[in-house]
Amino acid sequence: MGKKTLQKGKSYYKKGKVLWVLKYKEKLFSKVLGTYPYYVEVDLAKNSNRCTCPQGKDCKHVAAVLMAFEEGFYIESEDPLSESLPELIIEKYFFTEDPALGIEVLLKELQYQINNDESGSEVTRLLRKTLKLFPQAPSAEMRFQIIEIFNEFKRVFSEYKLTEELEKEIKKILNF
Repeated sequence: MGKKTLQKGKSYYKKGKVLWVLKYKEKLFSKVLGTYPYYVEVDLAKNSNRCTCPQGKDCKHVAAVLMAFEEGFYIESEDPLSESLPELIIEKYFFTEDPALGIEVLLKELQYQINNDESGSEVTRLLRKTLKLFPQAPSAEMRFQIIEIFNEFKRVFSEYKLTEELEKEIKKILNF
């Protein structure tokens, strides 16, 4: 990887664009927010990588994941499903081990999606997942962020019946 790519990757990591990194044996799996959400795999033993971005490998997303790993920002797993379903393992970790981190990650993704989701479907899915985690790790700051994201959703999708339903769910869980 070139110096410029490594610098861009470092910048991505510092800006919090690496949502999560899962280490299973000698492999890393990750989700990185770029122009779109991208999925990265790194094989540390074989010194190889791949990414779902247009470049396909040796990109800034991979560099960001390597930086995150070097900085200790990863979750280690012994579950063999990690290789096939890393996102499932991460979600299980968030729901059973660290719901506050799960909410933090979901809020980052929601901030991204509120500006990119043209149908509102992905924002709704992520909001509902966040609402399921919130009672396990409630905080005033996270509550405020959820409400802010929902208010933007409501502004953009005011005509949707879904917006009314989502508002009821949010009011019930967040008491707002």
